[in-house]
Amino acid sequence: MIRAIAVTVFASLLASGGYCQEPAAVPAPASQDGAGGTWSEGFGRATSYRSALANALEEAVAKVKGIGVARGAGVRSRLSVVSQSKEGDQDGWFDGEADGEREWVQQQIAGFVLAYEVLDKHKAEDRQWEVKVKAQIASKEGLDATIVVDLQDGDLRNWQMERLDEGTGAVVGREKGEFAGPKIAEYLRKSRLVKIAAKGAGVKVTDGSAVREREKAGNQVVASHRVVIAWQPVAVLSTIEKPNKARPTAGPRPEFLTGGSVQVQVRVEDLVENVELLDQTFTVTADPPAMPTERIGDYVNNLVDKAKAVVAETVFFALKPPLVTRVWQEGTDGEWRIEATVARRVAAQYRSFVVGNNGSLASPDWTTLGRAALLDGNDATCTFRLEAVEDPARVEPGVTEVRPIKE
Repeated sequence: MIRAIAVTVFASLLASGGYCQEPAAVPAPASQDGAGGTWSEGFGRATSYRSALANALEEAVAKVKGIGVARGAGVRSRLSVVSQSKEGDQDGWFDGEADGEREWVQQQIAGFVLAYEVLDKHKAEDRQWEVKVKAQIASKEGLDATIVVDLQDGDLRNWQMERLDEGTGAVVGREKGEFAGPKIAEYLRKSRLVKIAAKGAGVKVTDGSAVREREKAGNQVVASHRVVIAWQPVAVLSTIEKPNKARPTAGPRPEFLTGGSVQVQVRVEDLVENVELLDQTFTVTADPPAMPTERIGDYVNNLVDKAKAVVAETVFFALKPPLVTRVWQEGTDGEWRIEATVARRVAAQYRSFVVGNNGSLASPDWTTLGRAALLDGNDATCTFRLEAVEDPARVEPGVTEVRPIKE
């Protein structure tokens, strides 16, 4: 029950508490469609056809949802796969006409683009591809901006305990055990922000299928990020009370669980840009109070729940940092402040933050604008004071990200 509550609470924190939500965007005028989406046109230009197609789809999304959504991690990571991943390459594909190309691309962008059509494609005089598309962008309710990840998790299934004699200070015994609990994948899935790529061989079709269906053979959603989690066994310490001279007894002395910790390494990689977003090793310690040794099962479960919630939170901050929703000046001294979509109980765990702007598919570099200090917040948003930001005008609602610096 404790583990189930922990997963639910963390999922609620992400879904309603802030930084997982996309900011509201003011849609550009576009024709509405009764099928639950908005049709929009986009133009892209790049050295390859597939990159130009991805840029055109990005512009179509931005016209309806705003640039912050189009360049957010969920949408941008899928468009980056379309632009650069070689998983979809087959003979005759990526010419703008093959049914197989359309099927593969639509699979990658399903959830935020319901359908698309290439209106025009050609090479300009400078040999750059120029592509124009018409795309049906999902409604706000139907928008799926989840990030597809390749999850490699060794999982946490073992504990080790040292028994310490308080009277002599010596270790008088060691024990080992196993336990079962939800995997980190359950925490990630329940957030509704991450999809975990399957390990299978993709879509299967029969020999008698139509040509268009046979082209789907092996098609699968390609992960844009890899998350690698390496756990060390849970380490627990129990202490046997020293003899009580005032009340001597021949029976066993009381023994309590007095400490526990687990070390974990978390690595997050952007597979499309081939960059490492995070490689961090940290230790999560058990919360007091001490428990009788007989309750080691509860003690370990509580510690593991805490550790997995921290790991999931760390992964999300790496994949999808909070976005700025408001910028203003406060007081007579004109102090600049921002509001960002992150819950206070999450932000309070960090000592400082940096603010910056993400790039586009054409220019992916993240640009640091300055630092921010946490002032206050609630379950949905937090207020920060901008520090060392030379040009506050570059801090844009729906575009600028807030990234934490772990204590």
